[in-house]
Amino acid sequence: MNTFGRYFRVTTFGESHGPAMGGVVDGVPSGQIIDMHRLRLYIGRRSPGKVRNTSPRREEDGCEFLSGLMAVDAKGHPSGSIAPDTSFAVTLGTPVGFIVRNTDARGADYEALRGIYRPSHADYAWEQKFGVRDWRGGGRSSGRETVSRVVAGGIAAQLLELKGIKVKTELVAVGSETNPERFQKYLDDVASRGDSVGGRVRCSVRGIPPGIGDPVFGKLQGVLASAMLSIGGVKGFEYGDGFAMSAAFGSEMADQMVLDADDLPAFLSNHSGGIQGGISNGMPVEFTVAFKPTPSISGFPLKTINSSGEGVEIAVAGRHDPCIAVRGRIVVEAMTHIAVLDALLASGRFK
Repeated sequence: MNTFGRYFRVTTFGESHGPAMGGVVDGVPSGQIIDMHRLRLYIGRRSPGKVRNTSPRREEDGCEFLSGLMAVDAKGHPSGSIAPDTSFAVTLGTPVGFIVRNTDARGADYEALRGIYRPSHADYAWEQKFGVRDWRGGGRSSGRETVSRVVAGGIAAQLLELKGIKVKTELVAVGSETNPERFQKYLDDVASRGDSVGGRVRCSVRGIPPGIGDPVFGKLQGVLASAMLSIGGVKGFEYGDGFAMSAAFGSEMADQMVLDADDLPAFLSNHSGGIQGGISNGMPVEFTVAFKPTPSISGFPLKTINSSGEGVEIAVAGRHDPCIAVRGRIVVEAMTHIAVLDALLASGRFK
């Protein structure tokens, strides 16, 4: 399945070391003005090679829009196709198609691994399913695939802002380190050993109105969990106080209600993470996502097998992030924008 969403539907395509990544976004409301400069900045935050201790692969991630958007002139009138320097665009209500060219792909770096299954990567499982695989960096199982999600997420973010909904993410743990001031040194030490480490990202959605989500099988937390667990490298999801609630008492975890100064319903706490019965209650929707360590490490030989059934030992060289969560935070944000807009459209609240 390469499509996420029911009403705001995002389909992605492309392989890590192929010519380009790309996507098609269906269900974009028509007549909405998109700030293209802000969209380019949003996309650029995920780009590799620009932040210390991320993959040295240098991709500018310039997005070419093929359909669904038109540039607008100073009076807001549609004026033509989208160019790299377009300032503003209007949504046409038709599918938004785009590509992001891979300008720094080095498939030859993986030639020595052509017939080897990299431990904890998707290599073996994907070959068992499809009978063939793209051995150049994992193809669609690579983190490179997420650039298309971020393009779609950037569009969704601007549409959500029109409704006063904002998403904030933060890196709250790198391995066992939870002090942000020490993250960089921790990562420097890990990278110097040729190792990698996991991390956790916390997300908060503010401004989401009560009543978003569906009962039973369409619960808002289920939609968000599906979005987060679709991200490569994500191994855990909890919302509200999550697993801590399993060791707590009901007297501690009940989100008691009162009337505020304007006689409107208010909550005294938010242990539920803004969702009760699968539907938003008007409090911030809060959840945490756990990323595994990057499985490609150069400093520690690992046992595996090759396609001939022989045992081998490898240390995976190449250009890899020592901590997926660092850039993964941006993907969490993008998928949250996509999932929340989809839920908002499903509720009929986006008019």
